[in-house]
Amino acid sequence: MSEQKESSVLFNLKELMNLEEDRIKEAVDNKQAAETAERQRIEDEARAKRETEEARIQAEEDSRLADENAVKAAAAAKVHAKEERDLKIRLESEAAVRAQEQERLLQHEREVTALKTQQRKGVHPGVFVALIVLVVGGLAGGWFGVVSPHLARKEAEAAAAQQLAAQQATERQRMAEEAEAARVRADDAAQQARAAEAAAAAATAQAEAATAANQPSGTTRRPRRPRMGGSSMMGSSRMGFNDDPLAGLDGI
Repeated sequence: MSEQKESSVLFNLKELMNLEEDRIKEAVDNKQAAETAERQRIEDEARAKRETEEARIQAEEDSRLADENAVKAAAAAKVHAKEERDLKIRLESEAAVRAQEQERLLQHEREVTALKTQQRKGVHPGVFVALIVLVVGGLAGGWFGVVSPHLARKEAEAAAAQQLAAQQATERQRMAEEAEAARVRADDAAQQARAAEAAAAAATAQAEAATAANQPSGTTRRPRRPRMGGSSMMGSSRMGFNDDPLAGLDGI
């Protein structure tokens, strides 16, 4: 009988030691998990802050470049407006030149008519031919020397202005797209930081709850792990063995 009680006491002590070892190991694991989650949270917050700052700097740079491009575009628009005014003045001047040329043609026709009249009255035909050559030569020289080069120059300037406007529009579109992409990156970084913080808080709360649940109390029993030596336990059960781990200590 004394040997059975001693065996029961030893068995109960071993069970208590095993339970304590399990509790200590679980507490250590929970603590390590909480520390790991906290480190991860700190790293995520640092990374999110860094990415947010980089996105802010990039957005400021994009805004600065956009402002510079806007200033350049405004200056180009002023230059273009001035060129258009100059072009209008030149076109009006050319129209005046053409009107003068038209007036010369009319004058030439009148002179030709007068020459024909005089020819019928006995004027030499060579005078008529010389006048025609002089008038036609003057008109051709005015067209090819003044009007045609001016029109070609105006067409080249208009083409250059259109190309510059197209390039500026493309640059403004590119800057707007880059600013939008920077804003999206900043929003994603902030969301990731919030998600990491929530995950770390949940892990910490879970670890604290597990640690609190593993604290020893007078009313809480942990499930007993199966042990070898089934014959002794069966014998104890047949003898009315109590489930209390300290029950065998009463007879000592």
